[in-house]
Parts: sequence; C-alpha cells; structure tokens
Amino acid sequence: MTYTTFTAPHLPEWAQQLASILPFTALIEFIDIPSKLHVFELAGHVPLWNWPVTPTGARLLLNTLDNSTTCCLDREGQSAILHCIDGRYGDSYECSTPTTTRLAAVSGNVAVATSRAVIVDNPNIDADDNTIRRQKLTVVLVERENEIGNPAINRTGTFQAIRRSKTWHEIRSRSATYRTYSCCGWLLLAALVASCALAGLYVALIYLLLMPITGLVVKITHGGKRRDLVDNAANEHKRMVVCTSSFNATHWWIFLGSSRMVNSMLNKPLFRVGPVPRGPYWSWLLQLLIAGQRATALTSCALVDWNALVITFWIVLCAVTSTYLIQPGQCVRDWLRRDCRIKTTHITTTFSARRSMLSAMVYLNPDTKERRTDWLNPILAPCQDRSDWESALLNAIEQGTIRTMLSETTDCDADSRCLCTDSKMSTEDRKLYWSRFIEEGLGMGKALEKVIADRSKTQERVKVSGLSSEV
Repeated sequence: MTYTTFTAPHLPEWAQQLASILPFTALIEFIDIPSKLHVFELAGHVPLWNWPVTPTGARLLLNTLDNSTTCCLDREGQSAILHCIDGRYGDSYECSTPTTTRLAAVSGNVAVATSRAVIVDNPNIDADDNTIRRQKLTVVLVERENEIGNPAINRTGTFQAIRRSKTWHEIRSRSATYRTYSCCGWLLLAALVASCALAGLYVALIYLLLMPITGLVVKITHGGKRRDLVDNAANEHKRMVVCTSSFNATHWWIFLGSSRMVNSMLNKPLFRVGPVPRGPYWSWLLQLLIAGQRATALTSCALVDWNALVITFWIVLCAVTSTYLIQPGQCVRDWLRRDCRIKTTHITTTFSARRSMLSAMVYLNPDTKERRTDWLNPILAPCQDRSDWESALLNAIEQGTIRTMLSETTDCDADSRCLCTDSKMSTEDRKLYWSRFIEEGLGMGKALEKVIADRSKTQERVKVSGLSSEV
C-alpha cells in the first residue's frame, strides 16, 4: 500500500480522456529540438531542465554526435544555402555557418530594445506602386564590443579574483534574461518534484528527474560550451561581404566590418570547445534516457491521472520557454556580444530595383576606391551594358557629390521623389535606362553612409565618456 502526504483531486472523465493523449500530442507538436540543439552547441543557451526529447529529436541527437567542427543546423543539408560574395576579391562561396549567420542577421531587426535596428526610408518608392521590383537590403555593421570596467571593482584585489574566475565568466556569459528564466525553471522543477513525491505521482516524478539528467548527458555529447570565432581580432582593413539566400532573392545582406571578424563569421567553421567523448557508451546512455522519457510518458497516458497532466505541463513549459522566452536569435546575439565580444548594428532599407540596390552596394564597398567590382560577376554577367553602367557609376562616385530629394534635370523640383547626384554625369548617360538606378542608389548609399557615420560618432562619444570616468 502506498502512503502519500496528500492526494490529488479526482479527475473528471473529460480530463482523463485528455490525459490519455496529451503527453504524446505535446511531444510531437510543440518541441523544436533542432533550433534548441543548435544554440546549445553554439553557446550552451539551453537550461539542463529543458530537455524533453521527441522521436525526431532523438534521431537528430544520435546523428549529430560528431559535432567538433560545426553546429547542428550549420551542417550540409540541415539548412538552406547562404551565398556569400567577397567585396574585395570577388570570391563566391557558400557560408560555413548559414543558420548562425541568419539568426545573427535577423535578431538585430527584432531586438528593438537594443536600439541597434535602424530603418532608412526610401522616398523613391511609392507605397501604392505594385509594378516595381522591390529589393530589401540590410546592412550589418560588425564592430568590436568595447567593455569599460568599473574602476571601483577593478582596483580591489578580491573582486579581481572573482571576476577572473571560471564561475564568474560562466555567469557573465549569459544575459540577465536567460539567468532569470533558468533560475525560475529550476525552482519550478524542484517544487514539482517535491509535490509529485508527496502526492505519490511517481511516474511524473521519474519523468521530471530525467530532464536534468538528459540535459547533462547532451552537454557531454554535444558540447554545451560556448564556441568562439577562429579569428575575431580586429584589424584596420574594412571588408564588405554580400550575402543572399538566392541570386534572384528580394532580400540581401551586406556585412561591413573588420576583414578578420567578417571572414571568421561567414567563411570559417565554429570549432567545438573541450574534449569530444569517445566510445559508444555515451550514445547508449543517451538512448536509454530518451527511451525512459518515452516509457514514462506512455505509462502516464495509460494511467489517465495527474501524472499525465504534470508531464504535459512540463513539456508545454519547455516548448514555450524555447520558442518565446529564450529565443534562438536572441541567444546568437548574446553569444556574439558576450563570448565573441562583437556587436552588430542592423540598418535596413528598400530599393525600387535591383540595379539601384547594387549601385548603393558599390558606393558602400570600402574597396570601390580601388575600382574592385569583380564581386558583381555572380549577380550581373560581364557585358557591354554592364560596363557602361559600371563606368558611369564609378565616375559618379569619384567625381560627384550627392544631393537628395532632387529631380533628374538641372531645374530640380523640391516636391520630386527622385534622388540624383551633383556629379558630372553626361547628358548621354542620363538618357540611358539605368541612369535613374544610379541616382537612386547613390542617394540611398549616401543616406546609409550618414547613418553609419552618425552611429560611429555616438559610439566614440560613449567610449570617450567611459574612459574619462576611469581617470
């Protein structure tokens, strides 16, 4: 006979019917193991209590035991290809970290609270015109994160020892939001374990205890320690790399920043930190724990009592945490800023045509001053038409200055929506179809350049202010 401190209330018939199917329904529908495993291998941003495993997730875990050179969704065949074009030499290659790069590019746009997502309006585009081929461009500025310490803490020997410790580094490498959710999860897990033990819900108790044990084994087999870029040291040379999912896409990215940092983000693998476990024993243990999760969930369905409801609650809690609270994009952004000491600023705008966007890219490319335009070859095949457009564009960049809100003629109308240049563009060039693309592209390129320069000045003022406070 089983003795319990208190007895859970009897479930009505409809609740018993739900209890018989909910655990497996939740397991199949709500858990996103691939994204969770990816950020876990990248930076360990998954609490150990958040590891209910679906059948699909089990196959993925067992198929990715060799993860020494790449994270889960950066593997070939696990994500869509991200094409990269080097703005200096024109090399075209597939990004070695496509999912990580996409998450880094997207997270800045949705992280409004960081004040690092800027939208630049294009006055050339008519919102009601559905005949133009809109092209969206996101400029990702890659910069070194400057950390200004607190002099009151740095001068104290005790605090220096604490800040240099491994434990302090592990704590500081996680955001305050992540630490809050993780601690709340551990407290809730402890409360549920105690409640299940007192109420005699031993099937749910076993399932809850399997969560952190599974997480610990996954940490051993798949890393769980933050990875670092191969070479993230800043250098003086600035590089532009163009990225797109397809050469016929309508959304493009350009990464601007230190050549080493940009190249490490896009063209080099992310190596695993720490030893890789050898032998089949960890794989067998992982399979045993996953089978234990499945067995306890199946048993709870057969019992049709509170065991099933507790298990369902925990599965849904883990799914909500991974999807809405600890989001993969936010985890990647924290990894870049805290572990790689890199900050990204996102500036987004829209163009009315592909040539307009390419003209702006040429203007923003630091290597345009050397007339390096081979990177255009995968996008626009070399021909006489491109040569004429390219020559007129480079001449306009080198010889002219840019005015905004001007018309195509010398008698500029203040109400015109066109962007043009004060360049010495010949009358013959202005008659060609691509002249308006040059004018729009150079105008928006100048607008983007101004936003970049303004943000750089702001960062310099912040840096100087921080340094002066230490004096």
